[in-house]
Amino acid sequence: MDEPDKTSGVHEWSDMAAWLVESFTDKPVGFILEMGPSGYIDYDDDHEGEVVCAQVQMLADGVMMLRRSRCVLGHLLIADYSSDKLPLNKWLYNDNFEDCTDGYLFSRDPELLADICVTWFRDNWGTESTDALGCEYRFPDDLLPPDDD
Repeated sequence: MDEPDKTSGVHEWSDMAAWLVESFTDKPVGFILEMGPSGYIDYDDDHEGEVVCAQVQMLADGVMMLRRSRCVLGHLLIADYSSDKLPLNKWLYNDNFEDCTDGYLFSRDPELLADICVTWFRDNWGTESTDALGCEYRFPDDLLPPDDD
């Protein structure tokens, strides 16, 4: 994960939650935000110990999918971004995603997802400071360049 931006002002957990809400707002379908240990680099799958991560991916109609894990989360090749039949605001704990060790949730509520991310790191894993976390953004690729009419 990237090193934290020391100039960002995100050094308190409440600031982290507000920053996450802003980061989830007005993002395109396919956008991914990932959080995990600052400076962590995943070279292979042969790691000892746990790597606590969270990943949010934008789906259609303002729905976001949050996945939590104790191992590095891969990037899903989602077949359909529609959200029509997804159960909202209900934790799912099944083996649908091999790398998702601690459940996933679909929601339209950015505040809920931000609070879950903060709680995941601060309360469940004892992360001492937001400075210990890194973040990466991934924007979707366009298949064709924009028209220059």
